[in-house]
Amino acid sequence: MQQSYCLHDDGEESWPVKLHLGCGGVRLAGYINCDIDGVLAIDEPELARQNTTDIRNYYARLDGDANHLPTRRATVCDLIDDITCLPYLPSSVDKIVAIQVFEHLSPAEAMMALTHWRDILWCGQPLVMSVPDMEGTLDMLATDFDFALRHLRGRQDDYANAHHAWYTKAGLCRLLKWFGFRVEVLDNPHFYPAIAVRAVKQ
Repeated sequence: MQQSYCLHDDGEESWPVKLHLGCGGVRLAGYINCDIDGVLAIDEPELARQNTTDIRNYYARLDGDANHLPTRRATVCDLIDDITCLPYLPSSVDKIVAIQVFEHLSPAEAMMALTHWRDILWCGQPLVMSVPDMEGTLDMLATDFDFALRHLRGRQDDYANAHHAWYTKAGLCRLLKWFGFRVEVLDNPHFYPAIAVRAVKQ
């Protein structure tokens, strides 16, 4: 089981508004799980139960590795909406989690998202995110070409499931700092090359 303690913030259990963006088949307990498509948890309670885990064990319900990818599960949301324009007022959100989501946005969409996410977060509160590590993934091309190519491109079955931007650790940190975040690089919680960061709104 892949542990993800680094994604957890001390005391977050008391934070009332935590958003999990681009949730896909991972439904986080205690969070408002949002994606652009899927079924609502209120309409599919059993499916929601099956998909639910907690932030410390983000991948607890997955059974894969780089050579045997986990079986995809249906997307179960609490909110279906555009993650670059969510229905929250400025300074009303305590935490945002976006795991393997940001790379699905074009550079223009990424700028919109960071502007919006920073706006809705309280000052001093975190955006926790991860993206594929472009440099690490390029290194994999020599040893695991198929996985590395999929990791670079995404599934490519529609626009939302394709990757539209690629990041290095230095580039992602510079971008977040430019948008007014204080950035801490986290341990990689994934079994593949990835960059995980906690970006705190200043």
